[in-house]
Amino acid sequence: MRTTMTNILVLTLALSLLIGVCDWGVASASEATPADAVDDDADSSSSSLRKRELVVGPREEEAEMITPEEQNNTEVVAQLGGTATIKCYTHFLGDEMVTWMKRDEDQLLTAGGEVYSSEARYSVAHVRHQRLWELSLRDVRTSDGGLYECQLTTHPPASLFFTLKVVEARAVVAGGPDIHVHTGVKLTLHCTVELATGPPDYIFWFHNDTMVNYSPTRPLKVVNHQFASSLTIANVTWADAGAYRCEPHLAQPANLTLHVVEGEKHAALHNGHSEGVEPESLPGAGSSSRSFTLVLLTAPCLLMLLSLSRFHKIDSNWS
Repeated sequence: MRTTMTNILVLTLALSLLIGVCDWGVASASEATPADAVDDDADSSSSSLRKRELVVGPREEEAEMITPEEQNNTEVVAQLGGTATIKCYTHFLGDEMVTWMKRDEDQLLTAGGEVYSSEARYSVAHVRHQRLWELSLRDVRTSDGGLYECQLTTHPPASLFFTLKVVEARAVVAGGPDIHVHTGVKLTLHCTVELATGPPDYIFWFHNDTMVNYSPTRPLKVVNHQFASSLTIANVTWADAGAYRCEPHLAQPANLTLHVVEGEKHAALHNGHSEGVEPESLPGAGSSSRSFTLVLLTAPCLLMLLSLSRFHKIDSNWS
């Protein structure tokens, strides 16, 4: 009888300890994901806020803090063929009228809200609540680069100077100018736009001078991003050989020649590359991993419970 009571006590203590360990393991496995999710949500929210501020630009109260020193001798970058905008804040001297000049050519452009340049490409805007005068120039040319002056009609006159730099965007196709691939492979061509001041309005792909972005007769897939585009051929055939051109809006196009040769499937030569089906993350991958971890943690607990139960039965029989 004394032996039986001792065994029951030992069994009770072992079960209590075992249940505590199991509960701790299950809690650890289940709590890991929510913590990560909170971190991911925080990072996503922070990133979204940063992107929103970049799009909207400085708030009005931040614009009020811009000093003449922060504006003077600044560089404004404009894309060839695009629109250039030069901003002159006048809050530090009151909302005085502004005269815009192209200083390196000694050319009067605007005075107040009137345009005096013979170029119809110039325009001026006065954002009164921000005390801001904006000089805009559309269809920018290389010759438009240079020194611009924002002159305030104060006594004595005060001036702020801006340098307009004109850049020409260009497209670059990875692996060009020649790519060699075998028939039957999956091929993806990647095109990126460099030196652009903003995402292009479009990026068109041409095959032998025929646009293929929306071709209903060919098994092609075009995916556009902000400053990039990809053209995917699911199954390369002889008809896919020829000249390809990536042509973004307001950018120099990029050309390459695709050479197709007969050979084993999923092979590529020289600068070309073939792509198989990339593994995709399955919707339940995270939950499956957590379930597997939970099974690993609880399996030893179940085995120990079964062993103790078996031991108890044997002890009862002996008693």
